Amino acid sequence: MKWLRKHPDEKLEGHFLFLILTSIFIVFTNVSCSTSILILLSALIFNISFVVGKRLYHVLGLDDLLNETSLLTLKSKGRYKIDYLKHYILGLTLTTVGLIFLVLNILWAGGVPLFDLTSKRFLSPLYTMLSRLLILGWAIIVASKLSLDKIRVIIYSLIFSGVVMLIGYRTSVMVLLMSTLFVLYYTNKIKNRELLLFASGIFLLLLLLSLVKLKILGSGGIPLLSRMDLTMSVLDIIVHNFNGVFNGYLTYSAIYSYLGMAPGPRTVIANSLGIYGVTITPTIFGGIIGDYGVLGIIPYFGVLGIFMGLLYRIAESFKGIYLGVYAVLLSYLLVSIETGILDLDVIMYYIFGFLLCIYVIIRRFRYSP
Repeated sequence: MKWLRKHPDEKLEGHFLFLILTSIFIVFTNVSCSTSILILLSALIFNISFVVGKRLYHVLGLDDLLNETSLLTLKSKGRYKIDYLKHYILGLTLTTVGLIFLVLNILWAGGVPLFDLTSKRFLSPLYTMLSRLLILGWAIIVASKLSLDKIRVIIYSLIFSGVVMLIGYRTSVMVLLMSTLFVLYYTNKIKNRELLLFASGIFLLLLLLSLVKLKILGSGGIPLLSRMDLTMSVLDIIVHNFNGVFNGYLTYSAIYSYLGMAPGPRTVIANSLGIYGVTITPTIFGGIIGDYGVLGIIPYFGVLGIFMGLLYRIAESFKGIYLGVYAVLLSYLLVSIETGILDLDVIMYYIFGFLLCIYVIIRRFRYSP
């Protein structure tokens, strides 16, 4: 709160949020000292690389694309005018497709997973993946149609989160609400204090969902904290016993499990621990360490940080699809501290974000004087 009083208009950027959340996981769980050091090292690498990515935006001269007085813009008049209507139509299309496949998924499962956990196992992986296009589509809509007022966005977001909640995945609900919140925040529709207020509301919703799940399962323990402890204990096991053992198989299974050619990566983790019939998340750190060893965190978080820093500056300036995609990627990144980036659609979103960066860079140099 003291920082907010001193810097009321300064934005909280993605690398700070990543560091704060990783620190919370370390403080409130019984993770070992050696694993804590690896987590902090990963967060530090990401922070430094994020700043490098932000700087790269200026080094490449991408700010000239929207600078009306630059020679670049004068030479190619009208080439860099962003058509937000096209972005909005794309977002609307993705949202519609996501809603259609969400309904089809529930029909396929033969029940509503939120109220009938047994039907959750019958959900189609492909339909589940396509239903999450709703999240990306809605973020793009909010980032493209800047005339939407804050209250209307919040109301629609709550409605969509209620719909997404029906298939029983808390992560999807969290990402939808968080990405909408980030779009509002980076378009200056909400301030720092409101960000904390809404973030607290999302946390309470997650707590409520955890309580409901524990009650349905008849399990004990402290909601969220028990899940965090379990996940971090799995990370400890991976660090000390599965360092580089999987040799990229977790990444392979994240992609090919949707084609029925491999078990899911979280299933692989559970089976490796001698646990069957359930899935276990290895955290974003555990997935990398299990696949590529401890040294893998250096290039992974280095490249990820540069990419996210560059996309952040592009999103901040260009808005529209760039901001919508960035908000979704940042939300998945923060959630992946616990879940890991091990879903094909999420991986494809990151690839899409990377291609958007390449597209902007090509436009900059293609028409450079």
